[in-house]
Amino acid sequence: MERPTTIHTEEALSPRPPWSFLAPAAPGGFTRWGWGLMTGWMLVLLGPALGWAGHLRRAAGWSALPSHWGESLSARDAWELWENGGLRHRLVNSPTVHLLGLGLILVLWCGWRMQAESAGLKARLGPWLLGALDTVLIGFLPLGTVAWLADLLLAWLGGSGLDVLGWAALFGRPLVWMALVAALNLQWWLCRLGRAAGPSRGYLVHLQDCFTGLWSHPIQWGALSLGGAALRSLLPFLVLLLAWRMGGGTTFRVWLFLLLQLLATAVNGWLMGWLLRTAASFWRQDTVVRETRAALQASLREAELS
Repeated sequence: MERPTTIHTEEALSPRPPWSFLAPAAPGGFTRWGWGLMTGWMLVLLGPALGWAGHLRRAAGWSALPSHWGESLSARDAWELWENGGLRHRLVNSPTVHLLGLGLILVLWCGWRMQAESAGLKARLGPWLLGALDTVLIGFLPLGTVAWLADLLLAWLGGSGLDVLGWAALFGRPLVWMALVAALNLQWWLCRLGRAAGPSRGYLVHLQDCFTGLWSHPIQWGALSLGGAALRSLLPFLVLLLAWRMGGGTTFRVWLFLLLQLLATAVNGWLMGWLLRTAASFWRQDTVVRETRAALQASLREAELS
């Protein structure tokens, strides 16, 4: 028998890192699932804010939002309002909670449908749930350890007395934990895609494939997690900074800031969809490479036995 050739000579079968899928995965954000994902994010992030403003207007007959845009309650004030201000029953039974729940359902369901279609799979509830269990088994400890060590390093640098390092620690430490959530999401996406495809070589092999899919490219996946978290935080922060500097003395300004926040939230939803499609494209290519590699190894063993 002729000795099999390496898969690296075939461009379609050669292993590719995650960044190579960013450009092909960019289109497709304005499908029905993409619009659902963006709408869900707007409900999740803006529903509570609008509900709070409406509650103030209903409870007091007016809203301080146009006059005091940018001011925030302290933790003690919020606790006093929640415990002694009669807000608990009103908020729990208000449309705000319903909007938040509806937004979460849209984000999770539309994101899963978009990703499954990008990978050529059928979106089912079982892989979605079992993929989360796989993430707990193989994702929390290694990713949490890396985030904890990075947080310790930034805390040490922040205590060095240098202003530059202090500012880096101030902004970097929250960003590390946001990046941890993004990385856990990536691990979950790979696990649920593997579940949806059906682990044909056993459960332990499935876990190994999902683990190596993330950790075989730690720099690129880490950059996507950190950069995505930073960008999704930057857009709403810029809107808030603009509102803080301009003030909200008129109703027009309040509506302007609200529309800008809606736009920033929609862009964040599109960015999340882009990363979902990128992970799906990477998983599909990685699966083809692994299956081809396994077939080549089987052919080699068969050739040696012959």
